[in-house]
Amino acid sequence: MAKAKHIGSYVVLPRYCCLKWTVALAVCLACAYMVWPSDPELKIERLTVKRVKLHPLPPIGADVMMSVTVRVRNRAVYWLELREVDVGIRYRGKKLGHVESEGWHVRGWGFSHVDGDLEFSGLPASEVAHLLEDLAKGRVYFHTVTEVTGQLGFFLFHFPLTFKVILSCEILINTKNRSIVSQHCLHKD
Repeated sequence: MAKAKHIGSYVVLPRYCCLKWTVALAVCLACAYMVWPSDPELKIERLTVKRVKLHPLPPIGADVMMSVTVRVRNRAVYWLELREVDVGIRYRGKKLGHVESEGWHVRGWGFSHVDGDLEFSGLPASEVAHLLEDLAKGRVYFHTVTEVTGQLGFFLFHFPLTFKVILSCEILINTKNRSIVSQHCLHKD
């Protein structure tokens, strides 16, 4: 019986070649993940009631002075130019007001604190009684809506990519030690 001869050549790649391509693909995917632009992360760091001034003469009302600090964290390699940071505050469904801040810069993989003071004049009499009761208890619920808009950049270049992040939070503050007891936040699109 005669043996059949195979004419032709086959190329067999060594195992390290497959490993090399797998590592190269993993490195490329990791680099793409790191440079992919992402929206900033927002958190209300501090919300305090500084002062409440009552107006006993008709019409009965109150002036409320508050302080708010928002932490803007950049999770990407790009820097962020924040055009506007707007924080609106509601108490028992009624809008008290809002504070705006402009022109903040957050470096890549960094964070920045945006501070603001709010003064609300003429809180209606119906809400004054509830606010005084909550202040006496030492715990006040507020609803905040934080909106941040801005632009991305890398080194000296501005990109035409803009972002807008809206964070809605229910916040319970302790007025005795001026801390946030709890907050439940949702991102809106």
